[in-house]
Amino acid sequence: MTLSDYFDRLEAPARTVTVYAPQPRPAIADRIETETGVDTVDYRSLPAAAATEEGFLVVREGAEKRSDEPASAEDGEFVAAIGLEAAREFLEPPIVAPWAETDDGAYRRVIEVFEATVWQALDRRQLLAISREIETRAWRVGSGTLRVSFQRAAALEAMAPVYVRLAGESTLDVHAYVADEWDRPAIPGVTIHADAGPEIGTFWVLAFDGGGDELRTGGLIARERADGTFEGYWTDDATLVAELEDALRDSVD
Repeated sequence: MTLSDYFDRLEAPARTVTVYAPQPRPAIADRIETETGVDTVDYRSLPAAAATEEGFLVVREGAEKRSDEPASAEDGEFVAAIGLEAAREFLEPPIVAPWAETDDGAYRRVIEVFEATVWQALDRRQLLAISREIETRAWRVGSGTLRVSFQRAAALEAMAPVYVRLAGESTLDVHAYVADEWDRPAIPGVTIHADAGPEIGTFWVLAFDGGGDELRTGGLIARERADGTFEGYWTDDATLVAELEDALRDSVD
């Protein structure tokens, strides 16, 4: 199974979002509607006096869809409520090292809640933030296999200090897949798979097997669009992460 095969067969759960905020409708509601893969995004006006902050959004899952009408954002099982500030933060998230001792950022709640959702438009900064979440998990476990792909050798070279530390201060087995040639010095502790095939140049992939703990697994796959944005999906499902690892290996020429 190739990475394209894997990506094309992904099935996201039916999800709806309701944005609650004072008038006027906040711009983030439009961005959620165009950038996420949720089925319906509704807006509900809050009286300014009743809004303790700038508003919040409610995510529901499992709404039944009919062919002749869209799912209602009030259908389905409650998943989570997220402050709009957290959603805004995810649009341009901070990037921190996997070993950084920092308080959990609000944007991490967005990553958690929208796991298994196919986003329609992600930029490189958002993908890096999601990747760092998985790398942080690998750092904290300290064992297992971490696989990551790079569209260009220069991108891996820029990230080399991160992977040197991940591999050097743990028992992690780190594999890096690069679409083009690798004519630079070896990276200590990292197995580099150069000239890894054309699909590596199209996809952003990262997978951690959990070090034997299925509750610690994490995977990300995103396919680049012609405009430079990515359609992406991340998951904590151990079976899907294992299949992603297999697809990554199978895609290497």
